[in-house]
Amino acid sequence: MSRLRACVFLVLLACGVASASDDQQSDVARMSQDLQSLPPAEQRNLANGFVEILRGRKIFRFDTFGDQAFWGDTLKLHQAIEGADHGGIGPGVGPGTALAVGLKVDVDALPQPLKQKLAAGRVDLNDPANTLALLQLNAVVGVTGFFDQQQRLISMGIQCALCHSTVDNSFAPGIGRRLDGWPNRDLNVGAIINLSPDLSAFTNALQVDDATVRSVLLSWGPGKFDAALLLDGKAFRPDGKSAATLIPAAFGLAVAPIARAARTLDDEARGSHQSRVAGVRGVLSRTVSGSQLRVVHERHRRRVPRAPSH
Repeated sequence: MSRLRACVFLVLLACGVASASDDQQSDVARMSQDLQSLPPAEQRNLANGFVEILRGRKIFRFDTFGDQAFWGDTLKLHQAIEGADHGGIGPGVGPGTALAVGLKVDVDALPQPLKQKLAAGRVDLNDPANTLALLQLNAVVGVTGFFDQQQRLISMGIQCALCHSTVDNSFAPGIGRRLDGWPNRDLNVGAIINLSPDLSAFTNALQVDDATVRSVLLSWGPGKFDAALLLDGKAFRPDGKSAATLIPAAFGLAVAPIARAARTLDDEARGSHQSRVAGVRGVLSRTVSGSQLRVVHERHRRRVPRAPSH
């Protein structure tokens, strides 16, 4: 098999096409023949392009950009997931709770014996140990668990896919094949952050108490996220409703009115990096004119009320 045909096959296989049927296998062969009729230079360009597609997908699905420093080291969410019985804090998070807050499971990452047990109802969905097992399999979409040599969860990070992927529910609700780029409108980011045993990063930045932060987080609801909360401290609109915005798809962002400020492309790049380090994964939509990012929409927000001083 030529490198070009192999790349085509891998891309289609990754998209869930190449392994689906004999007819689609024939489509792969015909496509490869058509591509092989192109000049060698164009074949190399296409082959390199296919490789970059796969690299991009891997980054989108699995790269945390180091944000475990926030979600794990700062918020200590991994401790809440583990539970006291496994070295963490509290009751822990079973797969049932994880699915209830909108997390998704990649069925292709599950070994066949586990799928059989799930189908037969022989997996305890309330046991945090089973959530840890899913993290070890890298089966929780958009979440990476970091384990030490004793297989204890020591930190966790998230990827772009957490908010901007879902599954097709082909195995069970919340469990299926990945749909990259679709927004996860079931994902309750605020409820997930609320599981943290340590919200001091929020209370210190916003100068409010823990209860106020938790009420703000729980006001977001499924499918929404307030990426600017730690940046401007404004949690509510003038009408009293949450300032959290709908999680967008990873495609078509040029027309989604959720940008808040104009800045140069260089400033935006720096801002994106800072947001990733801080664990804030909001996506700014914009129109580009020259080197400037122009405002699409200015969202009116009001600040979180500060706790009274004593």
